[in-house]
Amino acid sequence: MWAYIVRRLLLAIPTVLGIMLLTFLLFSVVTKDPARLYAGKHVTPEVLEAIRHKMGLDKPRWINIGEFRQTGHFGDLFDAQFPDLLLFRFPDSMRYDESVWSLFARKAPVSFVIQLPIFIVEIGVSLVLALVCAAWRGRPLDRVLTLLSVLVMSVPALCIYIWGQRYFGANLKWFPVAGWATGFKALQFAALPILIGTFASLGGGTRFYRTVILDEINADYVRTARAKGIASSNVLMTHVLANVMIPVITSTVTALPLLFTGALFLERIFQIPGLGYLLVEAIDNNDRSVVMFLVYITSIIYCLALVATDVCYALVDPRVSLR
Repeated sequence: MWAYIVRRLLLAIPTVLGIMLLTFLLFSVVTKDPARLYAGKHVTPEVLEAIRHKMGLDKPRWINIGEFRQTGHFGDLFDAQFPDLLLFRFPDSMRYDESVWSLFARKAPVSFVIQLPIFIVEIGVSLVLALVCAAWRGRPLDRVLTLLSVLVMSVPALCIYIWGQRYFGANLKWFPVAGWATGFKALQFAALPILIGTFASLGGGTRFYRTVILDEINADYVRTARAKGIASSNVLMTHVLANVMIPVITSTVTALPLLFTGALFLERIFQIPGLGYLLVEAIDNNDRSVVMFLVYITSIIYCLALVATDVCYALVDPRVSLR
Protein backbone atom coordinates (compact mmCIF):
# COMPACT_ATOMS: atom_id res chain seq x y z
CA MET A 1 0.00 0.00 0.00
CA TRP A 2 2.77 2.45 0.89
CA ALA A 3 4.45 1.91 -2.46
CA TYR A 4 1.16 2.70 -4.19
CA ILE A 5 0.69 5.87 -2.12
CA VAL A 6 4.20 7.05 -2.97
CA ARG A 7 3.63 6.42 -6.69
CA ARG A 8 0.33 8.31 -6.63
CA LEU A 9 1.93 11.24 -4.83
CA LEU A 10 4.72 11.33 -7.39
CA LEU A 11 2.17 11.29 -10.20
CA ALA A 12 0.37 14.20 -8.54
CA ILE A 13 3.46 16.41 -8.86
CA PRO A 14 3.23 16.96 -12.65
CA THR A 15 -0.53 17.54 -12.26
CA VAL A 16 0.00 20.34 -9.75
CA LEU A 17 2.85 21.79 -11.83
CA GLY A 18 0.63 21.77 -14.91
CA ILE A 19 -2.15 23.58 -13.03
CA MET A 20 0.30 26.22 -11.79
CA LEU A 21 1.82 26.67 -15.24
CA LEU A 22 -1.63 27.04 -16.82
CA THR A 23 -2.65 29.59 -14.16
CA PHE A 24 0.56 31.55 -14.71
CA LEU A 25 0.06 31.56 -18.48
CA LEU A 26 -3.56 32.69 -18.17
CA PHE A 27 -2.57 35.61 -15.96
CA SER A 28 0.21 36.54 -18.35
CA VAL A 29 -1.88 36.36 -21.52
CA VAL A 30 -5.34 37.52 -20.45
CA THR A 31 -4.30 40.38 -18.16
CA LYS A 32 -2.47 43.08 -20.09
CA ASP A 33 -1.30 45.32 -17.25
CA PRO A 34 -2.20 44.09 -13.74
CA ALA A 35 -0.47 47.08 -12.14
CA ARG A 36 -2.72 49.58 -13.95
CA LEU A 37 -5.82 47.54 -13.14
CA TYR A 38 -4.81 47.54 -9.49
CA ALA A 39 -3.79 51.21 -9.31
CA GLY A 40 -6.75 52.59 -11.26
CA LYS A 41 -6.94 55.16 -14.02
CA HIS A 42 -5.81 58.26 -12.11
CA VAL A 43 -2.27 57.34 -11.17
CA THR A 44 1.06 59.00 -11.85
CA PRO A 45 3.69 57.20 -13.94
CA GLU A 46 6.05 57.08 -10.94
CA VAL A 47 3.50 55.36 -8.73
CA LEU A 48 2.55 52.99 -11.54
CA GLU A 49 6.20 52.04 -12.05
CA ALA A 50 6.62 51.45 -8.30
CA ILE A 51 3.58 49.17 -8.30
CA ARG A 52 4.93 47.27 -11.30
CA HIS A 53 8.25 46.80 -9.50
CA LYS A 54 6.53 45.59 -6.32
CA MET A 55 4.44 43.12 -8.31
CA GLY A 56 7.51 41.97 -10.22
CA LEU A 57 6.08 43.12 -13.54
CA ASP A 58 8.91 45.43 -14.58
CA LYS A 59 10.55 42.69 -16.65
CA PRO A 60 9.73 41.14 -20.03
CA ARG A 61 7.21 38.35 -19.78
CA TRP A 62 8.97 35.54 -21.57
CA ILE A 63 12.45 36.12 -22.99
CA ASN A 64 14.95 38.82 -22.09
CA ILE A 65 17.69 38.37 -24.70
CA GLY A 66 19.68 41.40 -23.56
CA GLU A 67 20.11 40.20 -20.00
CA PHE A 68 20.78 36.66 -21.19
CA ARG A 69 23.74 37.88 -23.24
CA GLN A 70 25.16 39.80 -20.27
CA THR A 71 24.53 37.45 -17.35
CA GLY A 72 23.55 34.09 -18.85
CA HIS A 73 20.09 34.35 -17.30
CA PHE A 74 16.97 35.37 -19.12
CA GLY A 75 15.76 37.63 -16.31
CA ASP A 76 12.23 37.62 -17.65
CA LEU A 77 8.98 37.41 -15.70
CA PHE A 78 8.62 33.65 -16.14
CA ASP A 79 12.21 32.97 -15.12
CA ALA A 80 11.89 35.24 -12.08
CA GLN A 81 8.50 34.20 -10.69
CA PHE A 82 7.65 30.64 -11.69
CA PRO A 83 10.57 28.97 -9.83
CA ASP A 84 9.49 30.83 -6.69
CA LEU A 85 5.95 29.51 -7.10
CA LEU A 86 7.28 25.96 -7.25
CA LEU A 87 9.03 26.55 -3.92
CA PHE A 88 5.87 28.04 -2.32
CA ARG A 89 7.39 31.52 -2.31
CA PHE A 90 4.52 33.77 -3.29
CA PRO A 91 4.61 37.59 -3.43
CA ASP A 92 2.70 39.44 -0.75
CA SER A 93 -0.90 40.38 -1.40
CA MET A 94 -1.17 43.78 -3.04
CA ARG A 95 -4.56 44.54 -1.52
CA TYR A 96 -3.71 43.59 2.06
CA ASP A 97 0.05 44.18 1.88
CA GLU A 98 0.40 40.92 3.78
CA SER A 99 1.93 37.52 3.20
CA VAL A 100 -0.41 35.07 1.49
CA TRP A 101 0.51 32.47 4.10
CA SER A 102 -0.57 34.86 6.84
CA LEU A 103 -3.83 35.50 5.01
CA PHE A 104 -4.42 31.78 4.64
CA ALA A 105 -3.79 31.17 8.35
CA ARG A 106 -6.24 33.95 9.23
CA LYS A 107 -9.01 33.13 6.75
CA ALA A 108 -8.95 29.31 6.68
CA PRO A 109 -10.38 28.81 10.21
CA VAL A 110 -13.37 30.98 9.29
CA SER A 111 -14.16 28.84 6.23
CA PHE A 112 -13.57 25.72 8.30
CA VAL A 113 -16.13 26.82 10.90
CA ILE A 114 -18.76 27.19 8.18
CA GLN A 115 -17.92 24.24 5.95
CA LEU A 116 -17.26 21.51 8.54
CA PRO A 117 -20.81 21.47 10.01
CA ILE A 118 -22.30 21.65 6.50
CA PHE A 119 -20.06 18.78 5.42
CA ILE A 120 -20.92 16.50 8.36
CA VAL A 121 -24.64 17.25 8.61
CA GLU A 122 -25.19 17.00 4.85
CA ILE A 123 -23.62 13.55 4.64
CA GLY A 124 -25.42 12.22 7.72
CA VAL A 125 -28.88 13.61 6.91
CA SER A 126 -28.67 12.74 3.20
CA LEU A 127 -27.67 9.16 4.00
CA VAL A 128 -30.51 8.77 6.53
CA LEU A 129 -33.07 10.18 4.10
CA ALA A 130 -31.75 7.91 1.35
CA LEU A 131 -32.11 4.87 3.62
CA VAL A 132 -35.68 5.90 4.45
CA CYS A 133 -36.47 6.27 0.74
CA ALA A 134 -34.95 2.87 0.00
CA ALA A 135 -36.79 1.15 2.85
CA TRP A 136 -40.12 2.69 1.75
CA ARG A 137 -39.42 2.70 -1.97
CA GLY A 138 -42.47 3.15 -4.16
CA ARG A 139 -44.57 4.36 -1.24
CA PRO A 140 -45.86 7.91 -0.64
CA LEU A 141 -43.00 8.80 1.75
CA ASP A 142 -40.39 7.79 -0.82
CA ARG A 143 -42.15 9.76 -3.54
CA VAL A 144 -42.46 12.89 -1.41
CA LEU A 145 -38.81 12.83 -0.34
CA THR A 146 -37.67 12.16 -3.91
CA LEU A 147 -39.82 15.01 -5.22
CA LEU A 148 -38.43 17.40 -2.59
CA SER A 149 -34.88 16.32 -3.41
CA VAL A 150 -35.39 17.00 -7.10
CA LEU A 151 -36.93 20.39 -6.32
CA VAL A 152 -33.97 21.40 -4.14
CA MET A 153 -31.57 20.19 -6.81
CA SER A 154 -33.41 22.18 -9.48
CA VAL A 155 -33.19 25.50 -7.65
CA PRO A 156 -29.78 27.17 -7.95
CA ALA A 157 -27.95 27.31 -4.63
CA LEU A 158 -27.49 31.05 -5.05
CA CYS A 159 -31.27 31.55 -5.03
CA ILE A 160 -31.59 29.44 -1.87
CA TYR A 161 -28.88 31.50 -0.16
CA ILE A 162 -30.56 34.79 -1.03
CA TRP A 163 -34.03 33.56 -0.07
CA GLY A 164 -32.82 32.20 3.28
CA GLN A 165 -30.96 35.39 4.05
CA ARG A 166 -33.97 37.53 3.27
CA TYR A 167 -36.62 35.38 4.97
CA PHE A 168 -34.84 34.22 8.14
CA GLY A 169 -32.52 37.19 8.51
CA ALA A 170 -34.33 40.28 7.21
CA ASN A 171 -37.99 39.33 7.64
CA LEU A 172 -38.11 37.08 10.71
CA LYS A 173 -34.92 38.54 12.22
CA TRP A 174 -33.98 35.20 13.75
CA PHE A 175 -30.35 35.55 12.64
CA PRO A 176 -28.04 38.38 11.62
CA VAL A 177 -28.38 39.12 7.92
CA ALA A 178 -24.63 39.21 7.26
CA GLY A 179 -21.32 39.87 8.92
CA TRP A 180 -18.87 38.14 11.22
CA ALA A 181 -17.45 38.38 14.72
CA THR A 182 -14.61 36.89 16.71
CA GLY A 183 -14.81 34.29 19.45
CA PHE A 184 -18.12 32.72 20.43
CA LYS A 185 -20.03 35.64 18.96
CA ALA A 186 -19.22 34.18 15.54
CA LEU A 187 -21.70 31.37 16.19
CA GLN A 188 -24.71 33.68 15.81
CA PHE A 189 -23.40 34.80 12.41
CA ALA A 190 -22.46 31.26 11.37
CA ALA A 191 -25.80 29.64 12.23
CA LEU A 192 -27.81 30.88 9.23
CA PRO A 193 -25.12 30.18 6.58
CA ILE A 194 -24.69 26.67 8.00
CA LEU A 195 -28.44 25.96 7.92
CA ILE A 196 -28.93 27.39 4.45
CA GLY A 197 -25.80 25.74 3.06
CA THR A 198 -26.82 22.36 4.47
CA PHE A 199 -30.35 22.63 3.08
CA ALA A 200 -29.05 23.58 -0.37
CA SER A 201 -26.85 20.47 -0.52
CA LEU A 202 -29.38 17.93 0.81
CA GLY A 203 -31.20 17.46 -2.49
CA GLY A 204 -28.24 16.25 -4.50
CA GLY A 205 -26.86 14.11 -1.68
CA THR A 206 -30.18 12.39 -0.95
CA ARG A 207 -30.84 11.71 -4.63
CA PHE A 208 -27.35 10.28 -5.17
CA TYR A 209 -27.35 8.02 -2.10
CA ARG A 210 -30.88 6.80 -2.84
CA THR A 211 -29.86 5.73 -6.35
CA VAL A 212 -26.78 3.92 -5.05
CA ILE A 213 -28.71 2.12 -2.30
CA LEU A 214 -31.48 1.03 -4.68
CA ASP A 215 -28.87 -0.43 -7.04
CA GLU A 216 -27.50 -2.53 -4.19
CA ILE A 217 -30.96 -3.64 -3.00
CA ASN A 218 -31.50 -5.40 -6.33
CA ALA A 219 -28.21 -7.31 -6.07
CA ASP A 220 -28.10 -11.11 -5.71
CA TYR A 221 -26.61 -11.11 -2.21
CA VAL A 222 -29.59 -9.08 -0.91
CA ARG A 223 -32.08 -11.57 -2.32
CA THR A 224 -30.06 -14.39 -0.79
CA ALA A 225 -30.06 -12.70 2.62
CA ARG A 226 -33.79 -12.20 2.47
CA ALA A 227 -34.32 -15.81 1.41
CA LYS A 228 -32.49 -16.86 4.58
CA GLY A 229 -35.11 -15.06 6.62
CA ILE A 230 -33.06 -12.00 7.63
CA ALA A 231 -35.22 -8.97 8.35
CA SER A 232 -35.30 -6.25 5.72
CA SER A 233 -34.08 -3.62 8.17
CA ASN A 234 -31.05 -5.76 9.08
CA VAL A 235 -30.27 -6.37 5.42
CA LEU A 236 -30.46 -2.65 4.72
CA MET A 237 -28.38 -1.50 7.68
CA THR A 238 -25.70 -4.22 7.57
CA HIS A 239 -25.32 -5.72 4.12
CA VAL A 240 -26.46 -2.89 1.85
CA LEU A 241 -24.97 -0.01 3.83
CA ALA A 242 -21.58 -1.71 3.94
CA ASN A 243 -21.53 -2.17 0.17
CA VAL A 244 -22.48 1.42 -0.67
CA MET A 245 -19.50 2.83 1.20
CA ILE A 246 -17.35 3.15 -1.93
CA PRO A 247 -19.61 5.73 -3.68
CA VAL A 248 -20.17 7.40 -0.30
CA ILE A 249 -16.41 7.68 0.18
CA THR A 250 -16.00 9.01 -3.35
CA SER A 251 -18.48 11.84 -2.85
CA THR A 252 -17.19 12.53 0.66
CA VAL A 253 -13.44 12.62 0.19
CA THR A 254 -13.55 14.56 -3.06
CA ALA A 255 -15.57 17.24 -1.22
CA LEU A 256 -12.85 17.67 1.42
CA PRO A 257 -11.08 20.53 -0.41
CA LEU A 258 -14.17 22.66 0.17
CA LEU A 259 -13.43 22.53 3.89
CA PHE A 260 -10.25 24.50 3.27
CA THR A 261 -11.11 26.63 0.27
CA GLY A 262 -14.55 27.73 1.42
CA ALA A 263 -17.71 28.40 -0.57
CA LEU A 264 -17.53 31.38 -2.92
CA PHE A 265 -21.19 32.37 -3.12
CA LEU A 266 -22.08 31.51 0.47
CA GLU A 267 -19.27 33.55 1.97
CA ARG A 268 -19.78 36.40 -0.46
CA ILE A 269 -23.50 36.75 0.22
CA PHE A 270 -23.22 36.50 3.99
CA GLN A 271 -20.04 38.62 4.12
CA ILE A 272 -18.05 35.86 5.81
CA PRO A 273 -14.31 36.69 5.73
CA GLY A 274 -13.16 33.22 4.72
CA LEU A 275 -11.07 31.89 1.86
CA GLY A 276 -14.01 31.88 -0.55
CA TYR A 277 -14.63 35.58 0.05
CA LEU A 278 -10.87 36.20 -0.19
CA LEU A 279 -10.72 34.51 -3.60
CA VAL A 280 -13.62 36.58 -4.95
CA GLU A 281 -11.98 39.77 -3.67
CA ALA A 282 -8.63 38.76 -5.18
CA ILE A 283 -10.23 38.18 -8.59
CA ASP A 284 -12.09 41.50 -8.42
CA ASN A 285 -8.93 43.39 -7.45
CA ASN A 286 -6.57 41.40 -9.69
CA ASP A 287 -4.54 40.21 -6.69
CA ARG A 288 -2.48 37.70 -8.65
CA SER A 289 -0.48 36.25 -5.77
CA VAL A 290 -3.60 35.41 -3.75
CA VAL A 291 -5.37 33.80 -6.71
CA MET A 292 -2.37 31.68 -7.70
CA PHE A 293 -1.74 30.72 -4.08
CA LEU A 294 -5.32 29.53 -3.56
CA VAL A 295 -5.30 27.67 -6.87
CA TYR A 296 -2.03 26.02 -5.86
CA ILE A 297 -3.31 25.00 -2.43
CA THR A 298 -6.63 23.75 -3.83
CA SER A 299 -4.92 21.58 -6.46
CA ILE A 300 -2.62 20.03 -3.86
CA ILE A 301 -5.48 19.29 -1.46
CA TYR A 302 -7.57 17.80 -4.26
CA CYS A 303 -4.74 15.51 -5.39
CA LEU A 304 -4.24 14.36 -1.80
CA ALA A 305 -7.98 13.75 -1.50
CA LEU A 306 -7.91 11.50 -4.58
CA VAL A 307 -5.09 9.45 -3.06
CA ALA A 308 -7.01 9.22 0.22
CA THR A 309 -10.07 8.04 -1.73
CA ASP A 310 -8.16 5.07 -3.19
CA VAL A 311 -6.78 4.17 0.23
CA CYS A 312 -10.26 4.27 1.76
CA TYR A 313 -11.50 1.97 -1.01
CA ALA A 314 -9.02 -0.69 0.08
CA LEU A 315 -9.90 -0.23 3.75
CA VAL A 316 -13.68 -0.66 3.38
CA ASP A 317 -13.73 -3.23 0.57
CA PRO A 318 -11.44 -6.31 0.77
CA ARG A 319 -11.91 -6.89 -2.95
CA VAL A 320 -9.97 -3.72 -3.76
CA SER A 321 -6.20 -4.08 -3.88
CA LEU A 322 -3.74 -1.23 -4.33
CA ARG A 323 -0.99 -2.11 -6.78
